[in-house]
Amino acid sequence: MRVFISSTVYDLIDIRAELAEQLRAIGITPVLSDDKLSDFRVQHDVNSIETCLVNVESCDEFLLILDQRYGPTLEKFDYEKVSATHLEYQRAIEKKIPVRVYVRDRLEADFAIWKRNGRTSSVIFSWVKDIGLFELLDKHGGLEANPITSNWYSTFTSSIDLKAAITKHFEKRILPERLVDAIQNNVFPLFDIKVEATFLDTQVGVGDRFKFEIYLTNISRVPAFNFEVYWADGDKKIEKDLFFSPSQSVLMGFLWIVGSSNAVEKFLVVEYESPIGVSVRDQFCITGHIISGGIMSSGRLIDRKFRRSAGVSLEIEDV
Repeated sequence: MRVFISSTVYDLIDIRAELAEQLRAIGITPVLSDDKLSDFRVQHDVNSIETCLVNVESCDEFLLILDQRYGPTLEKFDYEKVSATHLEYQRAIEKKIPVRVYVRDRLEADFAIWKRNGRTSSVIFSWVKDIGLFELLDKHGGLEANPITSNWYSTFTSSIDLKAAITKHFEKRILPERLVDAIQNNVFPLFDIKVEATFLDTQVGVGDRFKFEIYLTNISRVPAFNFEVYWADGDKKIEKDLFFSPSQSVLMGFLWIVGSSNAVEKFLVVEYESPIGVSVRDQFCITGHIISGGIMSSGRLIDRKFRRSAGVSLEIEDV
């Protein structure tokens, strides 16, 4: 997912850098003109303003950050009398790109004063340098709400709560993509199963006895947390491990006495947490069949469910 970050640059350079880093951390590609690591695509055949507009059109979502300054207007470059930020916002609206607007709380306070005083420019404001910000916000509030673009905005006090709000907005949507990426790169804990069945002896009056040993191994390159494995029918104890390392195995077993049926079937459940906020519940089917006096055994995954979770938390004791 590509997300365009639109704001005045020089006064918000730190916030823009922090937002870009935060978006990358949650698996989103930030697009902004002043970040050398950004996926901002330079258009050599057009001017810098058109280059920004082309990049807006290439994105899946648009973030507008409004603070203290509006920015110089562009009428001398043959555009309408709006700032570059305002122009980028208009292009996103025209192209029906989802827009999210974040407003500094001090700007919101001055905006309320401006409206209470009849939208006049004669009032001295404590924070805002240019009423163009008010006009942009006023226009945004007058948008007709639709499934793509909301006419609401969110407020922030610092870069910390701004990053938290933006992360909350994107995390739920981006998590499935992060999960697929983690599995593809073998950095999501997944388990393989191996089943071994051996003949023990024949119990008089009952039948042959077989010992089943089931090995579950973490085949990924990352640990599983809060690991639990147990039989679905509640038979035997539950094995638990706070930290289940890569290549680590756990042994589960049961004794099968052949009776009226020449086959056995049991279900093993594995539950654990991952570092990316996804928990897993696997169910394996363990089977055994008597064939020509011997036994054929197998284990296979029959169900896997991914669930959103609060993430992994480890306690650290003070010494």
